[in-house]
Order: sequence, then structure tokens, then C-alpha cells
Amino acid sequence: MIKVYQIQLTNAEIDMINDGETSDRIKAYFDRNFEGTFKAENFQYYTHVANVDTRDMEEAFKCMNLWHNDKVQKVTSAVSSMSVGDILEYNGQLYYCSSFGFTLLENYQRD
Repeated sequence: MIKVYQIQLTNAEIDMINDGETSDRIKAYFDRNFEGTFKAENFQYYTHVANVDTRDMEEAFKCMNLWHNDKVQKVTSAVSSMSVGDILEYNGQLYYCSSFGFTLLENYQRD
């Protein structure tokens, strides 16, 4: 099983953005990028949103984007398709969803 973590903005945070305001959590959301970099301090803003019944990250990506409901178990009501910047946990290791594939977050320990 693969756990999926995402940063999901609230309606209030979206209103803040529209009003030109920001917060550390909003900055973390926009810090996710196609270059595949991950700032460890931003993991505090991620939420465990889903479990995918597979051992293959590419299959997890496919399931989260084509919504193979028999394999995806939503943990929260706010879940979006998997995209760059999402974090996957498999066998205690964390991986960053990059623009091409997944990058192991070496030397990163969750608190």
C-alpha cells in the first residue's frame, strides 16, 4: 500500500490568495514545482489524503488520476489527482512526485 500526502488549500486560503495575501502554508503550496525540489520544512503542511492498494508508484499515479476506485481509498474528503509536489510513502520511505517519475527523499525523517 502507498500512502499519498498532499497540500490541500482551504476556501479561506484561496480567498486570501485572491486578496493578495499569503501565509507559510500557501507559500509551501506554491513551492511545489516541476524541478523536483522539496523543502523538508514544508512537510508539516501535507496531509495524508489517500491510500492506494499497490506497491508500484506509477500505478498509484495512474489510479489517482483515472480514479480506479477499487484501489484508491480516500482518507479525507479533500483529495485531488496526484501531481507534481505530492508525497508518496512506501515501506517507510518518502518519495516526491517529480515532473518525470519519483524522487526518493533521502535523509528525511518525518517528525
